[in-house]
Amino acid sequence: MAQHHKLALPMAASLLLLLATTVGAHVNNDKHLLTGHSFPMHTSLAHQFFVLAAEHAEMANATGTQMVHRSLARNDNDVLCDRDIARIRDAIDNMEEWALEFPDTWGRLPVGFFWGHLISMGQYEECVAATATYGNGLHGQYCLARLNITQLYSKVKQRHEEFSRISYKQTEPEIFELGVCVPSTCSAQKTDELLKHVIAHLYGADIIDLKFEMVQEKWCKYDAPVEFRGVDIFAIIFFSLIIIFLIASSVYDGVQTRKGAPKKPLFVAFSVLQNAPKIFTVKKVNNPNVIHCLNGLRCFSMMWVVFGHGYMTFYDLPHINRNKYYTWLQTPYSMLVQNGSLCVDTFFFMSGLLMCWGAFREMDRTKGKLNIPMMYFHRYIRLTPVVAVVVLYIMSLYRYSGAGPMWFKLGTQDKRCEDTWWATLLYVQNYAFPYSICVSQSWYLAVDTQLYFLSPLFLIPLYKWGKKALLPISIFGVLCLICTVATFLHNDFTLFRVQDDHVDLRQRLTYYPTHTRIPTWLIGVIFGYFLFTRNRGRQIPLAKHWVITGWVVAFGTMLADLWGPFWRMLPDTPDSPRWEGAMFEPLSRSSWALSIGWIVWACYNGHGGYINDFLSWGFFTGFSRLCYCMYVIHRIVQLVNAARLQTDTHFSNYDAILRWWHDFGITLTLSIFATLAFEAPILGIEKAIFGRGDSKPAPKKPVPGDNAKIAPTAAPVTEAEPITTVPEPEPVPEPEIVPAASRAEDPSKA
Repeated sequence: MAQHHKLALPMAASLLLLLATTVGAHVNNDKHLLTGHSFPMHTSLAHQFFVLAAEHAEMANATGTQMVHRSLARNDNDVLCDRDIARIRDAIDNMEEWALEFPDTWGRLPVGFFWGHLISMGQYEECVAATATYGNGLHGQYCLARLNITQLYSKVKQRHEEFSRISYKQTEPEIFELGVCVPSTCSAQKTDELLKHVIAHLYGADIIDLKFEMVQEKWCKYDAPVEFRGVDIFAIIFFSLIIIFLIASSVYDGVQTRKGAPKKPLFVAFSVLQNAPKIFTVKKVNNPNVIHCLNGLRCFSMMWVVFGHGYMTFYDLPHINRNKYYTWLQTPYSMLVQNGSLCVDTFFFMSGLLMCWGAFREMDRTKGKLNIPMMYFHRYIRLTPVVAVVVLYIMSLYRYSGAGPMWFKLGTQDKRCEDTWWATLLYVQNYAFPYSICVSQSWYLAVDTQLYFLSPLFLIPLYKWGKKALLPISIFGVLCLICTVATFLHNDFTLFRVQDDHVDLRQRLTYYPTHTRIPTWLIGVIFGYFLFTRNRGRQIPLAKHWVITGWVVAFGTMLADLWGPFWRMLPDTPDSPRWEGAMFEPLSRSSWALSIGWIVWACYNGHGGYINDFLSWGFFTGFSRLCYCMYVIHRIVQLVNAARLQTDTHFSNYDAILRWWHDFGITLTLSIFATLAFEAPILGIEKAIFGRGDSKPAPKKPVPGDNAKIAPTAAPVTEAEPITTVPEPEPVPEPEIVPAASRAEDPSKA
C-alpha cells in the first residue's frame, strides 16, 4: 500500500482517486457488476475502508501500548465497531450479499465536480436497511462525511493557472460531502478516526485537511425504533381532537339546519359547513369601508413570498450544476429574488393603512375612544392559534416527516424551537433570538405585532389633532430611516446580500428590527389617514394627464427599486461604494411603499382602470382569506419537501418554478385545512363570547379640521360581504375590512 503514496498524479486525478477509487488492482469482472462501481470493487474507497479499518483495529489491539491507551479511552461500542467492520470485510471477501450492500451505498465521484457538484449522497435508504443475515444485530448506519478539500483545490489551481472562476463572486469549494455506510455500533468519533486513517494511508495527508472533523454525530442516522416523547403524544392527541371537533360540529350544524332549529354559536364554531362559505363565497356589494385592490396586492405579494423562499431553499439542494447559480445572479430575472424582500414593504404599508383605517372607524363608533387592552387581546387571539399549532408541529411531529442526507442540512427547524418557542408566541423573536428564530418567517409577525402595540401612540394624536400630528409623525419616520442608513454605513454592509460577508449580522441589524420597518409602516398610516378622512364615501377627481403621470412615476419607481442596481451584478463591474449600499435599501423600501400608496389611492378613487378591475377580482377576495395561514405554513412545507430529497437535482429557472408550484399547491391545501380547523373557529368562539362585529358603527364623527369638510357618500367600490372573519397578518379591528399582510423572509438568508 505504501506505493500509492508515491504515485505522481496530477492533483485533479488524485481527487478522482480519493472519491471513487484507489489502486488499480485486478479482480474478477463479476465483482464490478455486483457493486455497481466502474472500477473493480477492491479498488473502491468504500471497500478499502473496511479492509484498512479492520487492519487498523487488529494492529491496535495487538500493540501493548495501544492496548493500555484503549483500555482507558475506548468504550464498548468501539470494540463492537471493530468487530462489525471485520465481519463486513470478511463477508465482502466471501461475496455475501448482505455485506456487499455496505460499500454499494457509499457515495462516489459525482459528475460535474468542477461545476459545483460537491456532494455524493450515496444510497441512504439502502444503508439504513442493511442488516446481517445472521442474528448478530449488525445494522447499517448512514453518515454524511464532510471532507475539507481547500488544500487540494488550491493545488489544482496552482498547477493549472488557466483554471479560473466561472463567474462573479463564485466562492472556491471548501467542503465535499460524501455519504458513507458503517455499522450502527460505530460512533461518529470512531468513524471519523477510521476514515481519516484510510484516506491518509491511501493518499497522504496533503490531499485533505485531516485536522478537520469529517464525521459528526448530528450527521449520522440509523434505523432506530420510534420512541414517542411526551410532546409527540400530546400533538397526536391534540390534532386528533381537532379533527373530531370538525366532524362533530359539522354534523351538528347539518342536523340543526335540516330541522330548521336554532344553533348554539359555540357548537358550530368548528363547523366546516359554516366556515367554508366564509372563505370561498364572495358577494359583491357597494361598501365604502373596503378597499378591494388590497386583496390583489396581498395575493400577489404572498405568491412572491413563496417564490422568493422557494428559490432560497432551491439553492440549498444538491445540484449537479451548483455553479450555475453564480451566472444566474447576473440575469435580470434573478432580481425578482434578490430584491424580493420588497414584498415585505408592501405588507407593512398595508398593515399601517389598515391599522389607521380600522382604528379611526372604531373611534368614530366610540366617540374618540379606543379600548386598547381589548384591541391588544383581539390581536393576539387572532394571530396566535395558527402560529402555536405550527410551533407544536415543529417541536413534535416534524422530526418524523422525513429523513435522509438533506435532512441533516435542512431538517433542523425543531432544534431552533427547543429554546426559542416562547419568544415566537410572545412575538419578540426578532430581538430575543434573531439568529435562531423558531418559525423563521415569523419575524414579520413579531415586527407587525410590535407596531400594532405601538400604534395608539400615533393613531390617537392623529385622530384628535389631524394634520397637526402629521409633522411629528413624519419626522419620527425620517429619523428611523436615518438610523437604518447609519447602521449600513457603520457596518460596511454592501448593496446586495449575496455579496455581504456578514449576512447574519446584516439581518439582525437592518432586516429584523422593528425600528427599521417603521418608515414604511408610517407611510401606510398616513395614506390610511388621508383615505379615511378625505376619500371615505367619495372619489377625488383628477385630470387625466395627472393620472397618467402618477402611474408612470409609480411604475418607474418600482422598476428602479427592483432592477436599478442590476448593473452592479454584471461581470467586471466595480463594487458599489459604501454609501450606495447604505442609501439604496432603506430608501427603496420607502419609495416602494409610496408607489404602492399611489396604486391604492388611484384604485380607490376610480383612477385605476383595468388595473383596479384586476386587483379587485373576486377570486383574490377569497384567496386573500387564506394568505395568513399560507404565510405561516409555507416555509415548513418547503423545508420538508427539500429535506426529504435523496437524489441529485438540477439548477434552472424551470426546475425552480416547477418546485414552486409543487410547494404552493401543498401549502394552499394545508392552508385551507388550517383556516377551517384553527383560524375560523377561534374567530367564531371569540365572536360568541365577546360579540365582536355585531355592533354597527355610529354616524361618522368629523375629525377636527379635516372630516368636517367631507360629505359621506357611497364610494363606487364593490366589496365582499363581511365574511372576512378570517384574520390576516396585519391588524384589522373590524371584520368588514378585508385586506391583510404577510411577509417574506430574505430570499438569500433565513
